[in-house]
Formats: sequence, C-alpha cells, structure tokens
Amino acid sequence: MLRDLQWALRALGRNPRFAAVIMAILALAIGANTAVFSVVDAVLLHPAPYRDPGRLVRIQERSTRQAISGVPAQDFLRLRERRDLFEQAAANIKDIVTVTGIGNPDQVVVQRVSASAFAMLGARARLGRTLVESDERTFPNAVVLTDRLWRRLFHADPNVLGRAIAAAPDVFTVVGVMPPEFEYPYSDVEMWVPLQVTPASKYLLQVTARTASGVSLVRAQSALAIVARQWEQEDPHNRAGLQIEVTPWREETGRQYELTLVFILGAVGLVLLIACADVGSLLLSRAVQRQRELAIRASLGAGFWRVVRQLLCESLVLAVAGSAAGVLLAHYLLGFLLKQVAALPALVAVLPHVRAAGLNGRALVFNAVLCLVISCLCSLGPVVLASRTDLQAVLRGSPAAGGKRGSARVFSILIASEAAFAFLLLVGSGLMIRSLIRLQQADHGFHADHVLTLRVPVGNFRSQPSKYGNKPLQMAYYREMMDRLEKVPGIRAIAIVNNLPLSGANTTLEYTAPDNQIVMLAGRTISPQYFAAMGISLIAGRTFTDDDTANAPGVAIINQYLARQLFPGRDPLGQIMPGGGPPVTIVGVVRDAAQMSYEQPAKGEIYRPYQQYIFGVFLSTIVARTSGDPLALAGAIRQAVWDVDPNQPVLKVETMEDVVADSIWRPRFSAWVFTVLGGLALLLTSAGVYSVIAYTTALRAREMGIRVALGATPGQVMAIVFRDAMLPLAAGLALSVAAAFFLSRLLASLLYEIGSSDPVTYAGAGLLLLAIGAAASLRPARQAALADPLKALRAE
Repeated sequence: MLRDLQWALRALGRNPRFAAVIMAILALAIGANTAVFSVVDAVLLHPAPYRDPGRLVRIQERSTRQAISGVPAQDFLRLRERRDLFEQAAANIKDIVTVTGIGNPDQVVVQRVSASAFAMLGARARLGRTLVESDERTFPNAVVLTDRLWRRLFHADPNVLGRAIAAAPDVFTVVGVMPPEFEYPYSDVEMWVPLQVTPASKYLLQVTARTASGVSLVRAQSALAIVARQWEQEDPHNRAGLQIEVTPWREETGRQYELTLVFILGAVGLVLLIACADVGSLLLSRAVQRQRELAIRASLGAGFWRVVRQLLCESLVLAVAGSAAGVLLAHYLLGFLLKQVAALPALVAVLPHVRAAGLNGRALVFNAVLCLVISCLCSLGPVVLASRTDLQAVLRGSPAAGGKRGSARVFSILIASEAAFAFLLLVGSGLMIRSLIRLQQADHGFHADHVLTLRVPVGNFRSQPSKYGNKPLQMAYYREMMDRLEKVPGIRAIAIVNNLPLSGANTTLEYTAPDNQIVMLAGRTISPQYFAAMGISLIAGRTFTDDDTANAPGVAIINQYLARQLFPGRDPLGQIMPGGGPPVTIVGVVRDAAQMSYEQPAKGEIYRPYQQYIFGVFLSTIVARTSGDPLALAGAIRQAVWDVDPNQPVLKVETMEDVVADSIWRPRFSAWVFTVLGGLALLLTSAGVYSVIAYTTALRAREMGIRVALGATPGQVMAIVFRDAMLPLAAGLALSVAAAFFLSRLLASLLYEIGSSDPVTYAGAGLLLLAIGAAASLRPARQAALADPLKALRAE
C-alpha cells in the first residue's frame, strides 16, 4: 500500500495541472461542507457544554386558567425541596435593564437566576467567580457578564472585577466574566444577577433542574403528575386542569430553523456529489488513456483487486490533498458565515451556540470521513472501466475501441447524475427565490418607505426607575419628548408605539367575543400621529387626538379583522369593547397590518392612546415619516431625545424598510445560500459536461472522420455530439423530477404563498440546465464538425 501511495504521488506529480484541477474542485466542495457542518454541529448536534447534560430537565406548568407556561414562585420553592426527584433546581426570569455611565446609554438583556444555577450546570468563570447561593441574601446586586458584553462595555479589561454598572434604579458590581461558549438559558443573555424568590413573588418562573442519581425522566414525570393532582385539590378554582411537565433540557431552536439548517446541509451535500461526479469523470478519462498500462500490469500477474487498490490510492491522494485545502477554505468560509450571522441579531437569538461554531475535532473527523468516502466514490468509474475492459483488444493496439465501449455508459451515468443533483439544487433555489419575491412584494398593511424607527426603552421588566415610576410621569415624559421631536426639520409625521410591527415583540390582551369565547388580541399603545407615520389607512371613524387623555372617556381603534370578529354584520363605531374593566368605546377602524411575523396573517388588533393606556413601555419605539432620506435625520432625532433625558438609551436606529428586511431574514438567508450553491452546482455541472463531451468526442475522432468522408455535413456531426450530451442530461432531469417533487414538499414550511410543485420553477430549472449543457457542448461539437477527417484517419 505504501508503494502504491508513492507511485500515485509520482504519477500525479508528472501531471500537475490534472491534479490541481481535481484538488481545486474537491477543496471547494469539501470546504463548503465542512463549514456548514460546523454550524449545524454547534447548533443542533453538539451536546450542551454543561456537566452531565443528560440529567438536566425543564419543568413547566399549565392549567386551564394559566395559558402561558411557567412555574409560580411558591411551586418552585416546593419543587426545589423534592430531593428524592431533583438533585438541584434553579429558576430564572428574563429582564431588560438600561445601562448608563459607560459610553452612550445602552440596553442589556439580563437573566435573574437562582445563584445555584452555575453550580448545577458545572460552569466556571473565565475571570472572577460565578454567582453563589449567599449572593441571593447578602449580595443581590452581584453581576456576572458574558464575554461579549465584557468586550463591548469594558473593552476586555482584565481589571473589570469590582467595577460598577449603573442600571437604574440599581447599581451592580461585577464579580465575574463567563467564557465565550457559555450561554444560559438563551443566547441573547448578556448579564446574570441573583434572583430572590419568595412565596409572595407574583411572576412565573422558568425552572431547570438536575434529576437525582438513578431517577429517570419517566419516574420524575409520574411523581409530578401525582403532585399536580394534590395541588389541584388544594385550590380547585385556580389550579383546574393543572399539569406539570418534565422534559429533557435543551436549547430551543425552533423547528423552522432546524429545517433551514438541515436543508442547507443537504444542499451543500448535493454540491459535493456533483463535485464527485466531476472528479470521477476526470479520473475515468485518465483511466481510459492508461488502459494499455493497466492491461500490461494485468498480463504480468496483477489481479483485479491489485489494480483496484492502485486506483484507490490515486483517488485517496487527491482526496487527502483536496481535504487539506478544504479545511483551509472552510476556516475562511466559516469566518465569513459567522460575520453574516452576527449581522442578523434575530438569527443569533434563535440559534444557540452559533457563535461557538468552529473547526473543532468533530468538524475535522467529519472532514476525514468525507475524504475517505470521496476517494471511494471517485474511484467507481475507473474501477468499473477496469472490470469491463477487453485486455486482449487493448494489447493488440486498440485502446480507443476498448475505452469507448467500456467508458461510454459510465460517462453517460456521470452526466445524468450531475444533472439530477443540480436540478434538485436549482429547484430548491428557484422556490426560495420566488417565495422571497412574493414576500417582498406582499402588502404588509403599511408603507415602509421614508420611515425611520428608533427604539427608546424606558425602565425595565421587573422595576421602573424612580424618575418614571408611575403613569403620569411616563405620560409627561413622552409628551415632552414628542413636543421636541415634532420640531425637528424634515419630519412629516412622528409618533411613538410600544411594540413596532415585525419587531418580534408583541403585547397580548384578552377580550370576550360575542359567543363568550376568550379572544387573544395584539395590543399597541400609540400616540395620535402613528397611523400617519406608518401609512396605515383609516377605514372608518377617527384617529386619536391629544384630547384623548387619561381623564377623557376610554377610546380604542381596532383593525378590520377584529371588527368582523367582534361585531359581525354591525357597525363597530360607538360600540363598547366587550370584557371587564372600564368601558372603552371604539372610535375608529383601520386596515389590517402586519404584527409579529410575516409568517402569520394579521389577526385581531386593538390600538389604545398612550395617554390612557401605557403598558410595555420598555419597548417603546419612535416612528418618523420624513420628507427625505430617513437616516439623515437620525442624529437630530437622537439629540432631541437626549435633550429631554441624557440617560435615555436610543437603540436600533434603522429604517422601516430595514425592519421589514430583518423580519424576513430566514427566507432571505435561505434564498441567498441556495442561490450561491445553485450557481456553484451550475458551474460544476457545465465544467463536467464540457470535459466529458470534449474527451468522448476526441475518442470518436476516427468515427467522425469516416462519417465526414462518407458525406456527413458539419451540422450532422454537431447534432451527434449534441445528442450524446443532451440525452444523459435529459435522462438525469427525468429521473430527478420525482425526487425534486418529494424533497420540495419538505420545503413547504419555508415557502410563502407558493406551492412546492410550482411548475414555473421546475420548468425554469430544467430549461436552464439543458441550456447550460448545450452551451458546454458547443465548443467540442464545433471542433468535431470542423476537424480535418484525413488527419484523423491518418493518425489511426
């Protein structure tokens, strides 16, 4: 085997161009696969970086009266004492705080966690220490930072321990910095502070626990089912239908995001198969030229497996070299991918540990496996040829005849395979692109042009700063802010809204429908010019005015969907919103507009004037319709806000068009990846068809010379070459149509208003491949038609 490897190196060294082309093709395909696998491995396959993650579970409660899953504080305290089931249990709850005094005011996502969580996970700090249980009692303002927040706020200062972080109304003291790979419980968290839980705490908690030694998931679930019945009997009114669920703990990626990653990995795998077919074609053409050499070896006693081993060695040398180059390419490609990911905060938030993707040992093992598989796949063509070659004919001096008969069918199979794999990629790419176009052209219910958005969060989730600690102060603050903003030159309409459409945030309200069913509504608190700033059409009634104050009668505006749902066949204007609480009169109906996501159609939505109903103020956003370039006014608007409160964070300054584009990042990213891979597949397929047709046409030079001598025209010769190229392509397309139909149905969840069997996409992909095949065959066909037949016959 070592001698075969040495001989393979010498043989390839004598033909460096041939070896370089193959290594370049393999490096491109293997590098792309390794980079994508690194991302998929980090997000979906790699176990959580915690101690004994198999024993970590998530505990959730649901009941008839509790639609949102979570564990009440008193229940958590009782579950924590069940040491027969759980070795440790920790609670956490999300918070958002405003950080001041370190550069510009900023907003940070915080997890208030049981200090025991770090010990339960087996996590250690890279600087300082983690939270400990005594912090909950004696040091509640201790804070542990993520690596990225440490770098962003403190520029990776190693002396950060003991520094103060002002997050009104609290001042936190830094006690530790976690390593870059630590993410708990979500990837967008930037600080951890101690969570003090008492039986009187009113909020719902997220609970993570480590099962006791020897306790299975089934046993824990059965025991908590009994606990749920006991608690339900203690309070049958509020605990009706109580269920306590115990599930394996894992980062929640979301099925749609998992499917996106799996499809991308499958698509890059198809590129690898096309590359294998390309390399197989090149190796097969070389094997045809070496038939005489292989025949002599066989006549001197080399057995079939001896010849196969030699061919495998040559493929292995090329695959190893291509894999090594692929690792280098994957390093740079992965860096590029992670930069693209970092530019999409929504992607980072839903893909856990994506920042930790890298060329680790698992990725290198994957690369090595690819190397071995490719060396076997690329050797199939030469091996089949060696098994079917007539050695006697070759030794008598007819290498062309033997090569033609032995390799023609294999060449056709390789062309058909390339066409089939490329067709699958092109169909996927076409569906993604058409879906994205439909999505971009969709009517969102508002006009995004010339609109600037700036998020101005006030306070945080769990406590409001003393300056705006009640609604009158909040309303006064917003009125002063809006007065200043309206005076900025170039603004046509400006407003404030608690949750910007398509921002991923929403406030849900409960109302009672006419049939006594509970209706969940999207609620927005807005200032009077909101509809003018967003370009949302008023269908009936009026919009809000400055007279709709806290002392005026309660009013609301609803969208068309809610008007049809609550008041079918009736005029909703002047009606009182059903449900409890103070009466709220409907004074207007507006057009349906996008809410949480492009993936969900608009549902019932209610708008309330901010002077009457301030809620969710921590996510409030300024929307300004401008007469010119929106971004040109960003500085003036930001300064107007800071003139009112210099500690007010102003975040995510972007146009509404950018907000819409960010909301469709997943189809945009998928379409971009599939388009790049589809273009690469077309390039490799055209190169493969050209090399095969050029080589097989050269093998048939004598045949073409005889045809011309017998009266064949150049057009007829070209038709023969085109036929030999197009028949395998057409056969490959025909075979892949059924597979494409099946696979594209799996893409249905990623598509928007387009069928997975869209005939335009299928026809376009097929015609494009046939056109590429015809273009790749043009030069060999033209050379065969214009060749001198006498020269070919004399050469024979």
